[in-house]
Amino acid sequence: MENVPFSDFYIFKQLENAVPDGYRIHISNSSPIRYAQLFDFTKEHEVYCNRGVSGIDGCTSTAMGFAIKENAPVLLVTGELSFFYDINGLWNKYIPSTARIIVINNGEGSIFRIIPGPEDTRAVDDLIATKHHLQAEHLAKHFNMEYLYADNAEGLMSNLSHFFESSERPIILEVNTADRPNATVLKEYFKSLG
Repeated sequence: MENVPFSDFYIFKQLENAVPDGYRIHISNSSPIRYAQLFDFTKEHEVYCNRGVSGIDGCTSTAMGFAIKENAPVLLVTGELSFFYDINGLWNKYIPSTARIIVINNGEGSIFRIIPGPEDTRAVDDLIATKHHLQAEHLAKHFNMEYLYADNAEGLMSNLSHFFESSERPIILEVNTADRPNATVLKEYFKSLG
């Protein structure tokens, strides 16, 4: 899939070659780990993922704990629901300036647009996918982290170059893919495999 439109899939396609050598990558559960398995992040990186009791809980806490103890930069790639669910993982003064967080904000639990079943019910938006309009900007400020934002391919690529540069504070890059054809792009990818 050469001409992938801006979407969750597109973000992972770009990250495959954008993450500098030496980063330890933590990927949250649900959609992010499903996308990540389609790309080769293990060439130059150690990749981690953990599953909480509810699936999405604990991903931020685990990654930030790892960043505190690891003698290498750590990148967390997470969906916004996982991120918001576990914001207390940012509530300490020990997170190093080398910590990086990419929050893929598609405005809902997009996994429920991908897996079979939930899309067949009228309650999918409010009760299953939990559609919302929240953003991470004020959380970044609250936890004294630098905040970057992108909602298109150009913004993503522009911010990625700064995102991985040395910084005095941890950085959150929020990438908004709400109202993008995320599920369609992924399903088309699988169709293209034959």
